[in-house]
Amino acid sequence: MVNSYKAALLAALGLAGAVTGQAATYTGDLLIGFTTQSGSDTIVDLGAASSLTSGESWDLSSLLGSYDLSTVNWGVIGDKNVSGTGRLAWSTYSLSGPLASASAWGQLDTATKSIYSNFGTAGAGQSISILATDDNSWNQQTINGALPTQYHNVWGNPNNVGLGSEILYQMLANGSDPVALGSFALGANGSVSFTAVPEPTSYSILGGAGLLLASLRRPLRRKVSS
Repeated sequence: MVNSYKAALLAALGLAGAVTGQAATYTGDLLIGFTTQSGSDTIVDLGAASSLTSGESWDLSSLLGSYDLSTVNWGVIGDKNVSGTGRLAWSTYSLSGPLASASAWGQLDTATKSIYSNFGTAGAGQSISILATDDNSWNQQTINGALPTQYHNVWGNPNNVGLGSEILYQMLANGSDPVALGSFALGANGSVSFTAVPEPTSYSILGGAGLLLASLRRPLRRKVSS
């Protein structure tokens, strides 16, 4: 009864549409965007960077069916202030160098929140379609926009063009060098997959296996030659 009364009151005040149309609050998830720089862009919430697993994939074929995937611009961005770690940002573009300060991180955060303001509901798996001419579209924020607060003007263009893979970098807002976490790949079937960079221990195991193989080969070669 109370909910019905509230709905009726909001409708009478003309606020019902405003409430249901409220923008979702950005909580630090990774966003992947696609644009042909005309028509409509597609932006998808991939979930938290901390939940990425190597070999994980997303079937986006139903969202990307109207694009020519061999020429589409696409990339991944995100940022979050992580308790105990600091201000982190993620991007498939790192040529701007280290993320020098909290202020620089704040610029990225503002741009990413502006993109997310298009979402009506927050959370992994949510997606939107938005005109490429909108100031908060993927096209304007990451490629063409002239506003000084837009993503490509405060950091850079995170997009790859067409099928293939892009490295995902993690940046801490303290001036340290970006760290490669892995790579995202766009397939011809409209799927996106993530492959993590091997852990240092994995490199050690692989390196040790190589040395063992080399040490075994040398005696074998001497035996054959003798």
